[in-house]
Amino acid sequence: MRLYTRLSKIPFLRKSYALKFLFIAFLGIHIPLIGIVVYILFGPKDISVITVFSVTLILTLLATGATLWILKKLVTPIEIASKSLLDYSEKGVIPSLPTKYTDEVGLLLSNLQMRINENEDLLNEKKDLIYLLSHDLRNFATTPQFLSKFILEEEPSEKVRGYAELILESTTHQFEFLESFILLLKEEELISRSTLELHEYELDEILQLVGKVLNQKLDNKRIHLIINNETDAVALLIKEEYLQRVLINLVDNAIKFSYPDSEIYLTVMEENDSVVFVIVDNGMGFEPAKKDELFHKFTKQARVGTQKESSTGIGLYLCKKIIERNGGTIYAESLGIDKGSRFTLILKKRSQHV
Repeated sequence: MRLYTRLSKIPFLRKSYALKFLFIAFLGIHIPLIGIVVYILFGPKDISVITVFSVTLILTLLATGATLWILKKLVTPIEIASKSLLDYSEKGVIPSLPTKYTDEVGLLLSNLQMRINENEDLLNEKKDLIYLLSHDLRNFATTPQFLSKFILEEEPSEKVRGYAELILESTTHQFEFLESFILLLKEEELISRSTLELHEYELDEILQLVGKVLNQKLDNKRIHLIINNETDAVALLIKEEYLQRVLINLVDNAIKFSYPDSEIYLTVMEENDSVVFVIVDNGMGFEPAKKDELFHKFTKQARVGTQKESSTGIGLYLCKKIIERNGGTIYAESLGIDKGSRFTLILKKRSQHV
């Protein structure tokens, strides 16, 4: 930054980064010419052509090397901006960029710092909103719920009982939505703060954990989870707990929308530079045209399961956020209603992130 700072103090270079580059290039081009003129004027009188050529070549090479080295130093502010943005997006490190410069790069640094600060302010406001929802609004939602329960315990008339049950049902739905919204806000913040690092692990352990966690739900519907792992140890750009969470959510989703006495297939394979996870069921399926809507937050495609299991409408949305945050891809397929579904998760292996 020293060279950039010094050049920024020169009045005619202060407001133009391109002019700084041209100024350095101009000096670099003319140094050999000036050197040759000086050598001819003040050097030996009987100068041979070979000597002039040699001096010209040496001065040109020296000037070119010096010019490239200086231009490399002049790129430092852009490198700082790039590294700061990368550190902030991957590690959550808040930079302290210089904002006093007035050329194009100075404006870039200033705008980048301002946007990062604004983003931090928004995240802090989200924390305040989570606190408000978690405490104050939750209390407002639970009060009528308790009152309606109290009324029902007092054996009221049929008319009053009907009103109380309606209030209880309405407040229960409001409370469930509020809990889902609070969860969404918390999870979005955790995902945005997660760091991108390579993790190497055995997928067999993760897959077995998925089956163990969901074993009770599988037994309740007499569903058989068939796991087929065709990989060895792999290194992926995703934390183990996040991968576990996504797989558990996808298999849990398959259980919810599968009919009793059916099968769910969880297959893992390596394809070129990627590890592919595929979850297939023979359940309720969905309309192919609405496959993208499944991943929207609070999607209208949220449905009850085959045994009336409830759905928050944010599970697949959070899965997509986690996977895309870690450089992966997730998509859904179905041939139609009651024709099952297929969810595919693709994560790049280590070689693609080095």
